[in-house]
Amino acid sequence: MKVKINLDTFQQVQRFVDICSRVNGKVNLIDGNGYCVSAKSILGAMATADWSEVYVESEQDIYMRIKDFIVE
Repeated sequence: MKVKINLDTFQQVQRFVDICSRVNGKVNLIDGNGYCVSAKSILGAMATADWSEVYVESEQDIYMRIKDFIVE
């Protein structure tokens, strides 16, 4: 699955990483230019602050777990 998300605050980043850390399999944060970091890494998730768009890509369907972060 791949969806666009928004991580505005450090608290949101912490909560998002905590959720993703409990997912089996890979969960990555990607932008439109090919940059990719692990969504299970607090440092990786914080690096997305400078990205204009952030997408989460997961081997598992985690939509319901991360629905609060999804941008429609």
